[in-house]
Amino acid sequence: MHQIELPIIEALQDFFKNLQPIWVAITFLGDETFYLLFMPLIYWCVDALVGLRIGVMLLLSGFSNGFLKLIFKSPRPYWVSDKITAGAEHNSFGLPSGHAMNSAAVWGWTAREMGKTWAKWVMGILVFLIGFSRIILGVHFISDVFLGWLVGLLLIWLFARNLDSLGKTLQKMPLTSLLALALLSSGLMVLLPALTKVVSSSWQPAADWVARAGAIDPMNLEFSLTLAGLWFGMLGGFAILMHQRGILQSKQGDWQKVARYFIGLIGVVVLYAGLGALFPDDMSLIGMILRYLRYTLIGLWIAWGSPLLFEKLGVGVIKPYLPPQSSAQR
Repeated sequence: MHQIELPIIEALQDFFKNLQPIWVAITFLGDETFYLLFMPLIYWCVDALVGLRIGVMLLLSGFSNGFLKLIFKSPRPYWVSDKITAGAEHNSFGLPSGHAMNSAAVWGWTAREMGKTWAKWVMGILVFLIGFSRIILGVHFISDVFLGWLVGLLLIWLFARNLDSLGKTLQKMPLTSLLALALLSSGLMVLLPALTKVVSSSWQPAADWVARAGAIDPMNLEFSLTLAGLWFGMLGGFAILMHQRGILQSKQGDWQKVARYFIGLIGVVVLYAGLGALFPDDMSLIGMILRYLRYTLIGLWIAWGSPLLFEKLGVGVIKPYLPPQSSAQR
């Protein structure tokens, strides 16, 4: 399959060679960095519950993608062909495309939340362009992108199908049970990739992959620690806030929304960059523990710490959560 796709990618790169800056800009709209700016914006300034659901979709998609990559162990085009020019460098495997999968899941779910026909068209075009950009940049095969789209849409279907029943179940659970569930699921997000790596301990990258891509380490588990920490921090923080105080009223205010976003973002940057400078950036045991802690604190800040600070500074309001009388969901 890859040998069939390589000439197509070469032709596409040659045809669009003068537009690479545009494709780099488009591909950024599918980066996890961009989503980590977008999700808190919705949570703090538009609708906290919608922001939470988008965050859950992002983390589920990111984890599923990283886990599937470890299972398939598929190369990227520029790893296997000297004729492919890499528009970006990546250390992870290629199948399925994370950008395609995350964009289908996140932007697809965003369109569902908006419930507007025009939004579905706009988001659909955006998802297509993000996936197409990954092919043009030579970092994914066409099959990588198609599988990413497929799994992303599957996640939306599964989440939508179980959202009502899951929400009702979680509302009835005490805080201690919610925190235990968040911690357990977070632990699985670390354990499953770790077991996969153990089972694949004899695997080594092909010599020609290393020759073209450099000293790659696609079995690295940084993604699982990062996403597991964010998952526990975000869901645990939201559960604590909801049970003790309520939910941030994200629609409140005008200039207050701008203030909330910038104050919240400063907190994210301080935790990300500050702790990143202090903590070791390696996969030693202490390094892995501190990476998990760092991202747990970021998730806690987004969902719990920042709303409390907003209220204290007079730019945010927290009110008790009142479940909707009707189970109808968009």
